[in-house]
Amino acid sequence: MNSLPPFARVIKEQRDRLHMSRAQLAEASELSYPYISQLETGLRKPSRKAAHAIAGALGLSVEELERTIPADGTNPEEVRKAEVFSDSLLSSRTRSAGPVEGMAMAAPPSLEISAPGSRDDLIGDMIDLLEEFDSSERLDVLAEVQKRAMQRMLDERNR
Repeated sequence: MNSLPPFARVIKEQRDRLHMSRAQLAEASELSYPYISQLETGLRKPSRKAAHAIAGALGLSVEELERTIPADGTNPEEVRKAEVFSDSLLSSRTRSAGPVEGMAMAAPPSLEISAPGSRDDLIGDMIDLLEEFDSSERLDVLAEVQKRAMQRMLDERNR
Protein backbone atom coordinates (compact mmCIF):
# COMPACT_ATOMS: atom_id res chain seq x y z
CA MET A 1 0.00 0.00 0.00
CA ASN A 2 1.41 3.42 -0.97
CA SER A 3 1.64 6.14 1.70
CA LEU A 4 0.35 8.85 -0.67
CA PRO A 5 -3.39 9.26 -1.27
CA PRO A 6 -4.43 7.91 -4.69
CA PHE A 7 -4.93 11.36 -6.29
CA ALA A 8 -1.52 12.58 -5.09
CA ARG A 9 0.18 9.43 -6.33
CA VAL A 10 -1.40 9.67 -9.78
CA ILE A 11 -0.49 13.31 -10.35
CA LYS A 12 3.07 12.75 -9.10
CA GLU A 13 3.68 9.62 -11.18
CA GLN A 14 2.04 11.04 -14.30
CA ARG A 15 4.00 14.29 -13.91
CA ASP A 16 7.22 12.27 -13.55
CA ARG A 17 6.39 10.22 -16.66
CA LEU A 18 5.97 13.42 -18.62
CA HIS A 19 9.27 14.75 -17.24
CA MET A 20 7.49 17.77 -15.80
CA SER A 21 8.60 19.63 -12.72
CA ARG A 22 6.06 20.81 -10.18
CA ALA A 23 6.68 24.34 -11.45
CA GLN A 24 5.86 23.25 -15.01
CA LEU A 25 2.67 21.54 -13.83
CA ALA A 26 1.71 24.66 -11.90
CA GLU A 27 2.23 26.78 -14.99
CA ALA A 28 0.43 24.37 -17.33
CA SER A 29 -2.56 24.08 -15.00
CA GLU A 30 -2.53 27.77 -14.05
CA LEU A 31 -2.40 26.82 -10.36
CA SER A 32 0.13 27.97 -7.79
CA TYR A 33 3.26 25.98 -7.07
CA PRO A 34 2.44 25.72 -3.33
CA TYR A 35 -1.03 24.38 -4.13
CA ILE A 36 0.40 21.77 -6.54
CA SER A 37 2.92 20.80 -3.87
CA GLN A 38 0.19 20.41 -1.24
CA LEU A 39 -1.93 18.29 -3.60
CA GLU A 40 0.99 16.11 -4.64
CA THR A 41 2.05 15.43 -1.06
CA GLY A 42 -1.50 14.68 0.04
CA LEU A 43 -1.82 17.68 2.35
CA ARG A 44 -4.87 19.00 0.49
CA LYS A 45 -7.79 17.63 -1.45
CA PRO A 46 -8.29 19.30 -4.86
CA SER A 47 -11.23 21.47 -5.77
CA ARG A 48 -13.19 20.39 -8.84
CA LYS A 49 -11.73 23.29 -10.79
CA ALA A 50 -8.17 22.27 -9.83
CA ALA A 51 -8.81 18.63 -10.76
CA HIS A 52 -10.02 19.77 -14.19
CA ALA A 53 -6.96 21.96 -14.73
CA ILE A 54 -4.52 19.26 -13.60
CA ALA A 55 -6.19 16.60 -15.73
CA GLY A 56 -5.78 18.80 -18.80
CA ALA A 57 -2.14 19.55 -18.01
CA LEU A 58 -1.31 15.86 -17.48
CA GLY A 59 -3.22 14.49 -20.46
CA LEU A 60 -5.71 12.60 -18.28
CA SER A 61 -9.46 12.71 -18.52
CA VAL A 62 -11.26 14.52 -15.72
CA GLU A 63 -13.30 11.39 -15.09
CA GLU A 64 -10.14 9.32 -14.58
CA LEU A 65 -8.58 11.81 -12.22
CA GLU A 66 -11.77 12.34 -10.19
CA ARG A 67 -12.08 8.56 -9.67
CA THR A 68 -8.78 8.70 -7.77
CA ILE A 69 -10.41 10.87 -5.09
CA PRO A 70 -12.40 8.82 -2.57
CA ALA A 71 -15.92 10.13 -2.02
CA ASP A 72 -15.33 9.73 1.72
CA GLY A 73 -11.66 9.73 2.73
CA THR A 74 -12.53 8.27 6.13
CA ASN A 75 -14.29 5.23 4.64
CA PRO A 76 -11.71 2.45 4.11
CA GLU A 77 -13.77 0.85 1.32
CA GLU A 78 -13.98 4.14 -0.62
CA VAL A 79 -10.24 4.71 -0.18
CA ARG A 80 -9.52 1.14 -1.33
CA LYS A 81 -11.66 1.61 -4.47
CA ALA A 82 -9.77 4.82 -5.31
CA GLU A 83 -6.43 3.06 -4.73
CA VAL A 84 -7.39 0.11 -6.93
CA PHE A 85 -8.51 2.46 -9.70
CA SER A 86 -5.30 4.51 -9.37
CA ASP A 87 -3.18 1.36 -9.63
CA SER A 88 -5.09 0.31 -12.73
CA LEU A 89 -4.84 3.77 -14.29
CA LEU A 90 -1.11 4.02 -13.68
CA SER A 91 -0.35 0.51 -14.93
CA SER A 92 -2.38 1.05 -18.12
CA ARG A 93 -0.51 4.29 -18.77
CA THR A 94 2.83 2.51 -18.30
CA ARG A 95 1.91 -0.19 -20.83
CA SER A 96 0.40 2.14 -23.42
CA ALA A 97 3.13 4.72 -23.90
CA GLY A 98 6.40 6.13 -22.65
CA PRO A 99 6.66 9.62 -21.21
CA VAL A 100 7.13 11.57 -24.42
CA GLU A 101 4.67 9.56 -26.45
CA GLY A 102 2.11 9.72 -23.66
CA MET A 103 2.10 13.49 -23.77
CA ALA A 104 1.91 13.66 -27.54
CA MET A 105 -0.66 10.90 -27.99
CA ALA A 106 -3.00 11.68 -25.12
CA ALA A 107 -6.47 12.48 -26.29
CA PRO A 108 -7.53 16.01 -25.42
CA PRO A 109 -9.12 15.75 -22.00
CA SER A 110 -12.77 16.48 -21.54
CA LEU A 111 -12.56 19.54 -19.32
CA GLU A 112 -16.21 19.49 -18.40
CA ILE A 113 -18.54 16.64 -17.61
CA SER A 114 -21.35 19.07 -18.18
CA ALA A 115 -21.59 22.60 -19.53
CA PRO A 116 -19.42 25.24 -17.82
CA GLY A 117 -21.34 26.94 -15.06
CA SER A 118 -23.89 24.14 -14.93
CA ARG A 119 -25.81 23.40 -11.78
CA ASP A 120 -23.67 20.34 -10.99
CA ASP A 121 -20.45 22.33 -11.38
CA LEU A 122 -21.72 25.12 -9.15
CA ILE A 123 -22.90 22.67 -6.49
CA GLY A 124 -19.52 20.93 -6.61
CA ASP A 125 -17.74 24.26 -6.22
CA MET A 126 -19.96 25.17 -3.27
CA ILE A 127 -19.19 21.84 -1.60
CA ASP A 128 -15.47 22.41 -2.17
CA LEU A 129 -15.77 25.81 -0.51
CA LEU A 130 -17.78 24.41 2.38
CA GLU A 131 -15.09 21.77 2.98
CA GLU A 132 -12.58 24.57 3.57
CA PHE A 133 -14.31 25.17 6.93
CA ASP A 134 -13.63 23.07 9.99
CA SER A 135 -16.15 20.22 10.19
CA SER A 136 -17.54 21.65 13.44
CA GLU A 137 -18.48 24.89 11.62
CA ARG A 138 -19.92 23.52 8.37
CA LEU A 139 -23.56 23.22 9.44
CA ASP A 140 -23.55 26.77 10.83
CA VAL A 141 -21.97 28.09 7.63
CA LEU A 142 -24.46 26.18 5.49
CA ALA A 143 -27.38 27.53 7.55
CA GLU A 144 -26.06 31.08 7.16
CA VAL A 145 -25.69 30.65 3.40
CA GLN A 146 -29.24 29.32 3.16
CA LYS A 147 -30.57 32.21 5.25
CA ARG A 148 -28.81 34.82 3.09
CA ALA A 149 -29.88 33.15 -0.16
CA MET A 150 -33.51 33.08 0.98
CA GLN A 151 -33.31 36.74 1.96
CA ARG A 152 -31.94 37.69 -1.45
CA MET A 153 -34.72 35.74 -3.20
CA LEU A 154 -37.33 37.49 -1.07
CA ASP A 155 -35.77 40.90 -1.75
CA GLU A 156 -35.67 40.14 -5.49
CA ARG A 157 -39.31 39.05 -5.49
CA ASN A 158 -40.38 42.21 -3.69
CA ARG A 159 -38.69 44.50 -6.22
